[in-house]
Amino acid sequence: RFTANSTVDGKNGVKISGVPLQNDYNQSFGPITLAEALEKSVNTVWAQVGEQLGKRTMREYMNRFGFDRKPQLDYPREQMSSSGEYYRGHLISPLSPRVDVGRMAIGQDKLAVVPLQMAEVAAAVANGGKLMKPHLTDRVIDIDGRTVDRITPEVQSTVMKPSTASAVTGMMERVVQSGTGTQAQIPGVRVAGKTGTAETQIGRTINNVWFIAFAPADNPRVAIAVTMQSQPGFGGDVAAPVAKAVMESLLR
Repeated sequence: RFTANSTVDGKNGVKISGVPLQNDYNQSFGPITLAEALEKSVNTVWAQVGEQLGKRTMREYMNRFGFDRKPQLDYPREQMSSSGEYYRGHLISPLSPRVDVGRMAIGQDKLAVVPLQMAEVAAAVANGGKLMKPHLTDRVIDIDGRTVDRITPEVQSTVMKPSTASAVTGMMERVVQSGTGTQAQIPGVRVAGKTGTAETQIGRTINNVWFIAFAPADNPRVAIAVTMQSQPGFGGDVAAPVAKAVMESLLR
C-alpha cells in the first residue's frame, strides 16, 4: 500500500483523531515522500499513514515485532511482562477504542516498549525482515572451559519481505546521512538509524529520547537501541552520539 516513494502531506497541525498534531518546531512540509518523512522525522506524515493502515494492520505488524507478548528471552518468564499500557490489569489491545492509532504509529499514545524490543526492531530490518529470538549468550561453558551447549539461532517471526527490509534500510541510512540522525555518523561505515523522542511533560522539552541503529548497513554486525529518560532535547541530539560511541567500540 505504501512505498518509500509514496507521497503524504507533511503540513503541521493535521488533525489526528480530531486533535491537531504538531511536528517538531512546528515545521510544516508540503507533500513529501515517506523516505523524506523518515529522514526528517515528520510526525504528521506517519500519523496519517497509521490512520490509513488502520488498527488491524497496525496490530498485525506489532504482533510480528513481538510488541504484544513477553520478550522471547532466555530468562525466567515469570520475571518478565508484556510491555504496553494496562487497564484494570489487562494489556490494552491496539484494536481498543481507547487507542489513537495515528499517535501510536509515531510511538506515542498507548505504545510502551523496552530497549530490547527496539534493538530487535533494528535487528529485524538488518536481518532481511526476520526477527530472531534474543539470547544473553551464544554458548554455555563448564568450569573446565569446555563448551557443553551452544545456542542455535532461532527465527521468532518474519516481519517483512527482504525487499521491504532493503527499502527500509535505505530510508534509515538517509536519516543518518542527512536527516535527524547525523550525529551517529561513523567515518567509513554505513550506518542505518532512526531517532525517537517521546514527550513526557506537555509544554516542556523534557523527553525520553531514543535512537535505534545497525551497522554496517551493507553487512550488518551490530544492532542497538539507546534510550535516555527525562532529557532536555531530542533523540538525534542526545541518544544518537551515545549509539555512535557504542557501535564504534563494537566494530573495532
